[in-house]
Amino acid sequence: MNSNKLYKYIGIPIVVLLVCITFFTPIPHTLRLVIRIFFLILFFSLWRYFLRRGNIESKDLCFAFFTMNLAFLVATPFTSEFWNLNQETSKGIALIKLNDSFIISTVLIVSFLIASYDLKSLYLTKGKVIISLVTGIIFFIFFGYLALNNPQQKPEPGFVSKNILWILMFVSANGFMEELLFRGVLLERLNKFFKPVWSIILTSFCFAAPHLTVIYQPNVILFFGICFILGMICGYAMYYTRSIIAPALIHAGADLMIIIPIFTSFRAIQ
Repeated sequence: MNSNKLYKYIGIPIVVLLVCITFFTPIPHTLRLVIRIFFLILFFSLWRYFLRRGNIESKDLCFAFFTMNLAFLVATPFTSEFWNLNQETSKGIALIKLNDSFIISTVLIVSFLIASYDLKSLYLTKGKVIISLVTGIIFFIFFGYLALNNPQQKPEPGFVSKNILWILMFVSANGFMEELLFRGVLLERLNKFFKPVWSIILTSFCFAAPHLTVIYQPNVILFFGICFILGMICGYAMYYTRSIIAPALIHAGADLMIIIPIFTSFRAIQ
């Protein structure tokens, strides 16, 4: 296998996985900062290097990695303690998620715009808007029904009405941010190296991998598989509709199946 194939089929997938897994995997704060700064310097340098060489595909991918790490670095100091939020309440959990989503998404979008990329390259367009909305809403309602009728962790009467604002805030913020991060930023860049199906598989794997470390699911292998399938569904929805609308709604609906049992288990209150 020559160096170009090694770079494409081994180097790129490994780098994508390593970068993505650092975003949500529990890592000590100091080590996280070191990793983030290291990646910033590395990918900024590689971005400039490939720019000078006229390697547009690699330049765009390195810029994506650079902005992703920049976004998480900027969000680092704005913790629940900074905002004085109690993460044992549904309000606190939702507001800190909204905070993370707003900062990370804003840094990503502004960075791409400053670098003269258009929003279409991030799938931030209406695309096939009718298909996007119908598909997204159907999945959202389906997942919501499953979440509310889970026989093992069925919410108590009145739980949803008391927490509906915070539930919807959490899933909407998280769904948009993670779809922008894992697919909006990466899919178009990876499609320049691979066929779309392989780009979708790679981003789905990188999305699922950090979920192996979660503490709210007893069977993390099964949960990894579920997240991988969800990633595939969202990836195909984004690629087909050319918009983030459907995958963000699908992702938000899937998050209902996680956040409602979490709020219920910990009896998170307003």
